[in-house]
Amino acid sequence: MADSDSKTGNEEIKASQSISSATPKPKGNPAFRALGLPNFRLRLPSRNWLIFLSVTSSFAGALYYDRRQKRLTQRKWCNLVSHIAHEPLQASSMPRRVTIYLQAPPGDGLRPAREHFTEYVKPILVAAALDWDVIEGRREGDVRVGTADKIRRHRRRQGEDDGFQDDQLDKEELVHRLRGRIGVQEWHDTQGHIVIGRHTWKEYIRGLHEGWLGSLKPPPEKIESQTTPDNEPSPPSEEEPHKPDVPATADPDILITPEAKPLNDPLQEAAGSTNAEGAEPTSTASSEGKKEEKPAQATKPLVPPPHNTPESYSSSSLPRSIPAELPPSGPIPFPHILGFLNTLTRVYRFLTRRHLADEVGRATATAVLASHRPFERLSAAAADDNEFALENTTVASAQSDENQSVSTASSWEQAQELAHEESDWIKKTKERIEGEGERVRLDPIRLDGRIASRMRRFVMPQEEEERAARLWAGTEGPKGQTKESEVD
Repeated sequence: MADSDSKTGNEEIKASQSISSATPKPKGNPAFRALGLPNFRLRLPSRNWLIFLSVTSSFAGALYYDRRQKRLTQRKWCNLVSHIAHEPLQASSMPRRVTIYLQAPPGDGLRPAREHFTEYVKPILVAAALDWDVIEGRREGDVRVGTADKIRRHRRRQGEDDGFQDDQLDKEELVHRLRGRIGVQEWHDTQGHIVIGRHTWKEYIRGLHEGWLGSLKPPPEKIESQTTPDNEPSPPSEEEPHKPDVPATADPDILITPEAKPLNDPLQEAAGSTNAEGAEPTSTASSEGKKEEKPAQATKPLVPPPHNTPESYSSSSLPRSIPAELPPSGPIPFPHILGFLNTLTRVYRFLTRRHLADEVGRATATAVLASHRPFERLSAAAADDNEFALENTTVASAQSDENQSVSTASSWEQAQELAHEESDWIKKTKERIEGEGERVRLDPIRLDGRIASRMRRFVMPQEEEERAARLWAGTEGPKGQTKESEVD
C-alpha cells in the first residue's frame, strides 16, 4: 500500500515538472512589466547612436567645463577687488566713477559690445561698488566725438571761452554748483577710463588729440553746411512776417478766411465736393512736380567732422588747462569675428571663454585697483619685433613743452595695444571710398609726444598678482574675510 502511494506521488511530481517545463518562463524585469514598460535589454547601441552620443556628450562636457571654469575665474577677480566695496565713504563725498568707452564692432551692431561689457566687465565693477559713465557709439566716429566733446567742455569750464553756448555744459555746471552748495565733494583721487576693443581704442586716442590740440570752435565746413544755398528761397524775415494767401473777391471789404467761408447751397456744395474729389489726383501730381523741381539741399554728415587733423598736431599749442597727467586708461580685449568661413574659430572661442574671462577680468581688476604708470616709448628694435608696429603704427612728429622736436624713430606703447584684433575685422569694413577723408579705424594711430607722454595706463601690482594666485588656489579668501565665511 505504501509502495503504491509513493508511486503516485512520484508520478504527480514528474507531471508537474513536465508542465512547468512546457510553459515559457517570463522574460524581462517583472517591475517594468507591472508598470507597463517594455522589456529593456542591456546591449551596445548601434554605430550611428555611438557617433551621435560621443559627439554630443563631448561638446556638452567641454561646454560645462568651460562655463564652470569661467565662473570660478570671474569669482577670483571679484574677490580680489571686493574689499574696496567695504571701505568707508564719507556721506558728503561722491564715489569713484570710471568712464566706459564702448562702440559697436566693425560690421556689427552695438548689442555684442554691450553683452561683452555686461558679461565680463560689469561683474567686477559691481563687486568693487564702483560707479561708471558710458560713452558709446553706434557708428564709426561716435566715440571720437564723445571723447573730444567731453574734453572741450572741461576746457570751457576751466575758463577758455569761445562764445559757444553748450547746453550740456550748463547742466553740468548747475549740478556742480548744487553739489557745492550742499557740501558734496567730488572724488579727488584716480578716476580712470576703460576702453573696450581695438576699434574703440583708436577712436579714443584720436579724440584725446582732437580735444586737447583742436580748436574749441567747430571747423568751417560745419558752419558752411548750415548756410542756405543761393538757389534756395530765403526764409521770411522778422520784419515782414509771412501772410497767408487770400483769394480776391469782388467786394474789397469782404475778407474770406479759412475759418469763415461763405454759405453755399447744399446742391452746390455736393457738386463742389465731387469736383474736388476728381481734381485731387491733378493736385497731387502738380505737388510731386514741384517737389522734383525743388533743388536738393546739402545734408549734414552723420558724424561731425573733427576740429583738427593729425597733420596739424605739431603746429597746435597746448591749452593752459591741460593737466600734467591725463586720467589713466586701460584697454580691454574684445575679440569679435564674423563670417561663415570662420565658423571653426568661432566655435573654438565659444568653448574657451574661460581664457577671455581671465584676460578681461585681469584688465578690469587692474583698472579697479587704480595703480598706474606712464606709457613707455619703445625703441626701434622693439618696434621691429612687433609685426603690427610697422604696419599699423605711425608716430607723428611733435614738439615738446619746450618747443623741441620729438624724434619719430621710436613708437609709443599706445599704438600697439590690442593690435592683433584688427586681423579679425570683416573685409567689408576695410574698403575705402575715394574722397571719404579720414578713417580712424583704417588709418594708423598717430600720436603727439606731448599727449602720449601725459597718458597713463593701469598696471597690476606684484603683491596683487600673488594674492590672485592664492585666491585661485583656494589658500586665501577675500581681503577682510576668512575663507570659511566665503559664500559659494
